[in-house]
Amino acid sequence: MIIDRLPPSLQRFFSAMRGRLSKPQSAHLWGLVLAVAVNLRQAKLVHLSALTPGGGHRTSRGSFLSRSDWDAPALVEQQAMGLLAAMKPKPGEVLYLILDDNRIAKRGRKMGYVSKIWDHKQQKFVRGHIALFAAVAFRGVVLPWRVELWKPKGHPGPRYRKLTDMAAAMVKAFRAPEGVKVRVLFDAFYLCPQVARACEGNGFTFFSVAARNRTFTTDGGKGDGKRGRRRGKRKSIARLMPGLIRHKGRRVRMKRSRGHATLRIASTDGRLSRIGRVRMVVSKRPRGPWKKCIAVVTNETGLRPREVVAIYETRWLIEVLFKELRQDLGLADYQMIAEEGILHHLHVCCLAHQMLTHRSLEALGAKAKKPNQQVTPPPMSNRLRTLRAEIARDQIERLVPGEQHAQLRQRLHEYLLAA
Repeated sequence: MIIDRLPPSLQRFFSAMRGRLSKPQSAHLWGLVLAVAVNLRQAKLVHLSALTPGGGHRTSRGSFLSRSDWDAPALVEQQAMGLLAAMKPKPGEVLYLILDDNRIAKRGRKMGYVSKIWDHKQQKFVRGHIALFAAVAFRGVVLPWRVELWKPKGHPGPRYRKLTDMAAAMVKAFRAPEGVKVRVLFDAFYLCPQVARACEGNGFTFFSVAARNRTFTTDGGKGDGKRGRRRGKRKSIARLMPGLIRHKGRRVRMKRSRGHATLRIASTDGRLSRIGRVRMVVSKRPRGPWKKCIAVVTNETGLRPREVVAIYETRWLIEVLFKELRQDLGLADYQMIAEEGILHHLHVCCLAHQMLTHRSLEALGAKAKKPNQQVTPPPMSNRLRTLRAEIARDQIERLVPGEQHAQLRQRLHEYLLAA
């Protein structure tokens, strides 16, 4: 299926970006974004260019990604905040800012910023890139908000920054709609003073898993002030876990997408090393091994233990986002050498995801704007299928117009979707 024009149903999504792009840049961008969503194979540039020939040869597409001066991060952020505003957030509602990195294995020796990294999926060291993502989750809808490529030491270019410093800068830069409460979710790697201070400086609360070797000082007895702190226990989290579960643990049923799960949880307040005062909730399956027991910490100390665990489980939404970006939209299929081209490819995939979310929200209509109501977008496979069907129908109606050819159009539509 060759796409030679932007479908009318998507013009509203791309029209918001025209002020930041020239006319040729706009044509390149919508062609690449649409090709990423429609392509059934890997999102390599030669395949994407063949789907939308209006932008020229694949070398023209490559030049647009590698050397054109369009501001991709600003476009992704603008579209994310626009989609968020379209949902009509009300004061008092809760928004989640989720931070995590995605590791992309690459064999290219001349690619910019390639280094030796630990791949958690393969459980071994590989050569590749680390991309830090920040996503916004609101009423069950996940929107990519910002992505940055980590620069290893010794590479030419911008000054070296730690991943934790990059995460703290993302938190500082985030501006939520007025009156909306923000909770920042991240894993144990980002539980550091920089990120914690960035959250507190913006008035956000944070939720994270704490590593088992971190030192935690529990509040002591009924005393307060220095006397109460002296009576507290200062131990590693690994040593505190068994006692908390055995003496303070309670069985709770946590809701899952399919049924419920039973957990044994216990909580305590105290001070976490290098972070400050937090509430720690220890969670373990009743018959599960101790090595799988986790400790969730938060500076929002007024919540019940089961609420803390339920909020942190929302972090799983970014893992679903990574799966959709990599498996369905070709996030890791780039073949660019320059850092700018790699970053532009990552942002094009994020725009494709936002475009599909935009179509889902428009289909839901008023349901997506109800305050404090969870929205359930269709699975990514369904979103892609409906987009491809709509594009095929639009192409066929242009090629075979007229009421007398309705049966022919239907047959062509079936053939195109089956191809």
